[in-house]
Amino acid sequence: MIAKSMKKDPAEVASWESGTVVPSYSVLERLAQKLFKVPVAVFYFPEPPDIEDPMNSFRRLPEYELMRFSPDTLGKIRLLQAFKESLVELDAARLVSRRVINDIKPSIEDNLVQLSERVRDYVGVSLAQQIQTASAESAVKLWRHALEVCGIFTFKDSLKDSFVSGFCIIDPQYPVIMINNSTAFSRQLFTLIHETAHILYQVNGVTDESEEYFAYLEQDERNIEIRCNALAGEILVPRRDFSRDAILIQIEGVKAIPSLAEKYSVSREVILRRLLDLGLVSRDYYRQRAAEFAEDYRRATPRRPGGNYYLTKMAYLGEGFTGITYQHLRAGRISPQEAANHLNINARNLAKFERYLR
Repeated sequence: MIAKSMKKDPAEVASWESGTVVPSYSVLERLAQKLFKVPVAVFYFPEPPDIEDPMNSFRRLPEYELMRFSPDTLGKIRLLQAFKESLVELDAARLVSRRVINDIKPSIEDNLVQLSERVRDYVGVSLAQQIQTASAESAVKLWRHALEVCGIFTFKDSLKDSFVSGFCIIDPQYPVIMINNSTAFSRQLFTLIHETAHILYQVNGVTDESEEYFAYLEQDERNIEIRCNALAGEILVPRRDFSRDAILIQIEGVKAIPSLAEKYSVSREVILRRLLDLGLVSRDYYRQRAAEFAEDYRRATPRRPGGNYYLTKMAYLGEGFTGITYQHLRAGRISPQEAANHLNINARNLAKFERYLR
């Protein structure tokens, strides 16, 4: 299959596999990015990384949900697994000051309000800070950076399966999250916190724009998914604060939903769900309007072709992972080529890319 995909002689591929011939860097790039969907760095690890079958990582999901995943999504799961291995190779643990997964271990019986306050206090993002951000995009950056300091690293990419907003892979040291960068920033923020909830509850999870698959989960798994949804909502839109804002609904009606969504940097659907939780709208009304608000999941405006390659790359990798890689490079612990491999860029672009690191 490799020989056919790469348009190479099978004997040549066999020589790569046996180690008698080392393929050129350009060939490794093609193998990594086009065929295996992993960073080039994987080929330079001392030992083959333990990257399991993506299907096995999410076997807790119902079969029909897994069958919806396209090869692109499966490739992105492998890519996230590879980035997790890069964190291992870079010994990122010693550069993380605190580990939220070690210090907050919730149970299904925990009070959600108290748990959400513990998470906020630990991560160090106050509701005032979230509200004061200039946009949902800024709120995503705020939370993403704060979580990286606490040991949860987030990566982004554009997923062809538009129904997948993101997913996470748990690990005792290096839990990681992938967010679909094609979704609106308000959706990205909810996905980030929802996947953080998955990590706290120690389950590999997926954020789907629809909750239909909940009905096909085992009862314990369904309870966890419902809990993760509720925890994400409580963290981003705390009941105590939102109860005061909800008076706008009684005065202005549902016309107030967009302004409340903008205030908290979340989608209109999240606000609608909080109104449902407070008993201010009926379940039938919620279902009807939630379907209308589905457009919030997509980017409001299409991205123009071109753009800044380095800014996009930084958004995909995150400043935490990128910063750790450059720290190792500056300290001489890794070579420029090794740094470029971890970052999945050409070595000649290292200096220019570093200028975009805050």
